[in-house]
Amino acid sequence: MNEHYTVFPKVVPIDKDVKIIVSGVHDRTVVPEKEYNITVQAMCNHYDNAQYKTTALSARSKYGVSELSKGGMIEFTHKFATKGEYTIKIMRDDSTLLTTEQIYVASPELAQLTPYRGDLHIHTYYSDGSMSPIYMAIMGRKLGLDFAAITDHRRYFPSLEAIENAKKIDLDLLLFPGEEIDIETAHIVSVCANASVVEARGGEESYKRQLIETVENRLKDAAMVENLTKDQYASAKWTVDRIHEFNGYAFLAHPYWVSGNRYDHHLPISDQLLKDSEIDGVEVIGGHWQFQYESNMLAMVKYYDQVAKGYKIPILGNSDTHYNYKIGKDLFGWYWTTVFAKSLSKEDIFDAIFNLRSVACERPFGERFIACGPYELVEYTCFLDREFFPIHDHICSMEADIYFDILADKEASIEPLNSLRKNLGELYRNSFQF
Repeated sequence: MNEHYTVFPKVVPIDKDVKIIVSGVHDRTVVPEKEYNITVQAMCNHYDNAQYKTTALSARSKYGVSELSKGGMIEFTHKFATKGEYTIKIMRDDSTLLTTEQIYVASPELAQLTPYRGDLHIHTYYSDGSMSPIYMAIMGRKLGLDFAAITDHRRYFPSLEAIENAKKIDLDLLLFPGEEIDIETAHIVSVCANASVVEARGGEESYKRQLIETVENRLKDAAMVENLTKDQYASAKWTVDRIHEFNGYAFLAHPYWVSGNRYDHHLPISDQLLKDSEIDGVEVIGGHWQFQYESNMLAMVKYYDQVAKGYKIPILGNSDTHYNYKIGKDLFGWYWTTVFAKSLSKEDIFDAIFNLRSVACERPFGERFIACGPYELVEYTCFLDREFFPIHDHICSMEADIYFDILADKEASIEPLNSLRKNLGELYRNSFQF
């Protein structure tokens, strides 16, 4: 993404005439009102290219986060015939390069959807985290999240506390209730359930009776995968059943995380859940310090292997953050899910995930970007990570600073917050040509 010039829209539908506008974003980088030669070239189709000659127009208008200064604005119309990324090169008549900009051309279906970022695996000081639920929610916004879930170990109420306190400050973040459930040989994250699954176990004797009933009734005629007995599988089956009974979604967490010199999960349980279509999705990218690259790599390869066998697997990328501020760094913001949804609502976010329109993402230590998911969506996500989300995240970060002031009982004007929300709305409207 060029910090001096910008192009809008950034995403356009295929085979439609689209007006493209290139402008400077600072007083010092306005487009001089001269003639320019424009080259439009598809990255994946060497025979799809076009050239234009135009003169910059005088204009003053708003795009994204900055008001353009008086000066030139390059405008031309083009019909993009190839899906994927395009490069737009703008040269002065003396062959001096003004700027190179990128545009993504999407299928009609994908072009109608909006990208959002979320994290559905977050801990607080109510389990083994370090900060409060509302602090983690605001920090999520600061890191560019649009939706999130607090999922403390064996505790459901912290997620409700986060939702309640977020409403009090009108936090611009869609929050879902959740908890992380330990089942001896696996971890399952419950999201959007209307009650605590762990509390539904009751006492130890009650839970044992329920597991026996699960084996005798729910698993009576079940065929087990290799190296898995019904008794071993009962807790996972009972947990997923309760999550669904409570209208929630069950996601398999960090299946290849190494704990105690072995994988945290008894992997046949994961295989059984997938075989029986019991699980709602898998955390193919998760945050953990030790063995994180190898663990995520194995989960990603397993995902592609299962897809090749015909499984349709909704996937997530989650941080599993505990926000350990004492060591000066954290997993929060390094791992996330990008979804392509009709709107930022519970129904549309999970509709996107379950209809395989999600991409698991990571940038550990703030360095290299990695994404896992269907090819077209990963290609699109790579573009957005470079060309759209840096602006989006900057606005979110400024919003969060105001929310932190409110949380600290500092005097904070609501007017800048309203202005930032307006800017974010304009960024979305200008970036995506539906």
